Amino acid sequence: MSNRQGAKVNDRAKQVLCKIYVSQFLSSGTPIEFIATSLFLDPKEVDHELKILRDRGLVETRDGKLQLTQLGRNAITVVMTGGAFDIIHPGHVETLDQARSTGDVLVVSVARDSTFEKNKKRKPEHSEALRRKLVSSLKAVDLAVLGSETDIFETVEMLKPDIIALGYDQFHDEEKISQEVAKRGLATKVLRLKSSNPEIKTTSIIGRNSGTLSGL
Repeated sequence: MSNRQGAKVNDRAKQVLCKIYVSQFLSSGTPIEFIATSLFLDPKEVDHELKILRDRGLVETRDGKLQLTQLGRNAITVVMTGGAFDIIHPGHVETLDQARSTGDVLVVSVARDSTFEKNKKRKPEHSEALRRKLVSSLKAVDLAVLGSETDIFETVEMLKPDIIALGYDQFHDEEKISQEVAKRGLATKVLRLKSSNPEIKTTSIIGRNSGTLSGL
């Protein structure tokens, strides 16, 4: 995103804009159905909100699809984070809550099974589909997607986040990520999150419970 001069919107309008952003990555249902269900609105209320947003030039229908205009996209802040999330623990919850607090929408990229095995040198306890489903169920998360099997920046280009939030124990280098997203035409900020208890890690949990994980 090269221009962050977004329109000022009230809380309800921002919620609707966020849901429109998320809806473009969903495979089922219509944006209006998704907005109505997730915000507990009557479809008529959604139509009313969309009319206001259209009049302000924040949303449009393009090729039969409801989309944000550039002005509407700039009115919200999308945060992206990622990880394996093989065993959800308090450290994950704290990290996701922190990431969510830095913007309006939190999208999580969940590592594919092949990526997990390549990086961790072992098979995950749970499949990529189940891990994505588990992450999706967390309160802080607006959307969970499966990451690329070949290039993590493919997912960044797809989501076009305003902020990439790195976990406290992730090995990624902030400067290198900033340079790469800039090469791809994105003005995405990269920040490192902190932890109140950095000793809580999946690897340490597995080490303590190696005899019981098979029953999870």
